[in-house]
Amino acid sequence: MTTPESQFAETDWPLLEAALGAFVGAWDEDGTPPVISEYLDDFSPASRLPAAVEMIKVDLEQRWQRGLRRLIEDYFPEIPDLAGCVPPELLFEEYHTRKLAGDAVLPSEFFTRFPDQSSALAELFRVDPQLRSTLIVDAAQVAQLDLQPGERIDDFDLVLRVGQGAFATVFLARQRSMQRIVALKVSADEGSEPQTLAQLDHDNIIRVYDQRLVPDRQLRLLYMQYAAGGTLAGILHALRAVPRTEWSGREFLRALDRGLEERGESPPADSSLRRKIAGMTWSQLVCWLGAQLAGALDYAHRRGVLHRDLKPANVLLTAEGLPKLADFNISFASQLEGAAPEDHFGGSIAYMSPEQLEACNPRHDRQAGSLDGRSDLYSLGIVLWELLTGDRPFLDPTQGPRWGTRLEQMTTLRRGGPRFDAITPLVEIDAPGMDDVFRQCLACDPTERYATGRALAFALESCLQPELYRLLTGPNAGWKLHARQAPLFAVITATILPNAVAAVFNFLYNRGEIIERIPDALPTFMRIQSIINLIAFPTGASCAWWLAGSVAKATSNMLPLVHTAEFQIAQRKRCLELGHLAAMVSLTLWVLAAPAYPISLHLIRGSVPIEVYVTFIASLVLCGLIAMAYPFFGVTLIAVRSFYPTLLHWETVTRADLVPLERLGRRTWIYLVLAASVPMLSVVCLVLSGQDRRFALVVLAAAGLFGFGIAISIFRWLQRDIALFTTALSRDDRS
Repeated sequence: MTTPESQFAETDWPLLEAALGAFVGAWDEDGTPPVISEYLDDFSPASRLPAAVEMIKVDLEQRWQRGLRRLIEDYFPEIPDLAGCVPPELLFEEYHTRKLAGDAVLPSEFFTRFPDQSSALAELFRVDPQLRSTLIVDAAQVAQLDLQPGERIDDFDLVLRVGQGAFATVFLARQRSMQRIVALKVSADEGSEPQTLAQLDHDNIIRVYDQRLVPDRQLRLLYMQYAAGGTLAGILHALRAVPRTEWSGREFLRALDRGLEERGESPPADSSLRRKIAGMTWSQLVCWLGAQLAGALDYAHRRGVLHRDLKPANVLLTAEGLPKLADFNISFASQLEGAAPEDHFGGSIAYMSPEQLEACNPRHDRQAGSLDGRSDLYSLGIVLWELLTGDRPFLDPTQGPRWGTRLEQMTTLRRGGPRFDAITPLVEIDAPGMDDVFRQCLACDPTERYATGRALAFALESCLQPELYRLLTGPNAGWKLHARQAPLFAVITATILPNAVAAVFNFLYNRGEIIERIPDALPTFMRIQSIINLIAFPTGASCAWWLAGSVAKATSNMLPLVHTAEFQIAQRKRCLELGHLAAMVSLTLWVLAAPAYPISLHLIRGSVPIEVYVTFIASLVLCGLIAMAYPFFGVTLIAVRSFYPTLLHWETVTRADLVPLERLGRRTWIYLVLAASVPMLSVVCLVLSGQDRRFALVVLAAAGLFGFGIAISIFRWLQRDIALFTTALSRDDRS
């Protein structure tokens, strides 16, 4: 069918603008409805009808705002050509105008009045923000949903109506056969919600028990877990009566309890979860709720289920305050046989991502099948923003020249982004980093958002733990940033420096031994010293370069894009082993060098006293222990504080990542004992040595005590960091 819009010439738009201005002016002048036909004389025959359509939109809005009821059919006598060519968008404008005026209008009315427009209307009504369900059914089916509390249907006694949508009603009901209370959703026998929800078993998703069909009335009875606490929308409505500065976990529970009392329920007598919520500030509570819902979305997404209609009204609450996702009626389950993304596509436009708005726009070529879980995460970001501030981040237009134009305007708003600086003061103390979470969650480009619900859940949880948040974001500043920018230099320096200090002491100590015992061998010793150092230090640096090389490359931001999850897990494991590997390389080189000195002297000079053998081996092993303990702590601190957070891409984290963390925790104890043994071994050597080198050993013992003090400080930092990472990686919903 040719629509009026397609007939409108480009040159007629200035004329239309002038005519609409005069038309609106006439309304404003005395409030008397102007005659549309009087403003169409200057238009060409081909442009009269599309111009009339635009004026009808204005006329409808003006009339309904003034309580003057008028329907599209009432314009037919004045605009006869409209009767055979009513654009679906104009019908939708009437629907929204009446809704805004408080009229009790249902979409089913339009299917009855304009049956020839059913297909086009179906596409438009699927994105109606007022609908709880977007499944289009005929008027006869809708009429059969008129049930009242106190009635019985099939196996259920209807106790209380707890929710009402355009095409479904939710009752609190008693199931006679099982003697249990359930939430009963009564709707027309259409859609795939039962099959979709039957796949999902998660603490934060409403559990569907089963469904029953009533063939003679063409109804579906979907009975599910009853969440007595109402919805997040109800909580928000109640909290808006309280000053925003007073919102808190306790106020949340008060609103929850008022809703429970209205439904004849009682708050739980003792609940650890409610005690936890009561102790939260509002921003912390929003973080916690968001993490719960993000985990639920991740669970659904990994099973091929998209929600596509996330909003406060679709988040139910238990009496304890636990959030649960509901209303998957327009979701898409890829694992359902014969399911297609377009089957029941729609949602609530106020909470839609830019790409979902484009898929809903008849003017845009984006298809519903192109959407993925990142669109749900964007919607969750809007829900959390509204929950945090009381308002949505975008002031979407409620009226527009056409439905497609309105969707385009909303898409443009989202691509411009909200004012994130308005969020920062609300979260910087209680939930630091939450403003950054919103920036990534509400990025207009899906590739810049969190890739999975798991990643978003971890980001929100880190905001609840300031120490973990600082640990995860630390590489963006200070020495950790420099270490990340030059990872090889940082690892090599942390490895070589303790070895160099030990080498200086070893040289001075053994040089004194040579001068005392075999002074004529001093020139030979100096040559051997130079040769061994020229071999050992470059070898150690090369080993450190090789060991840290792959980890250094993996700290690139491109890691999630170019490597598999298995590779990323392996890199995280290797990162946590860098300190141990650096220690092993250091010890190996010192142990090899210990006999090399006396053997080389023996081969070049001839016989060497056995005391020289013992002195060289003992001193080099002692220095090797120094060179083993301190590189471990230095390199491990760099790895844990600078490298590991950049490798920790939550999308690929599994419980396998806990193993190297636990192993590192045990190793830090071993190396701490080793660091403590250095001054004690120095004291032993002091007792057994001659008087002439006691000063050197005293210096070594003092240096060992100083080094142990540094080591124990780093040990405490590492233990705390490992505990934070372990807690974060131990979420139950990770499997």
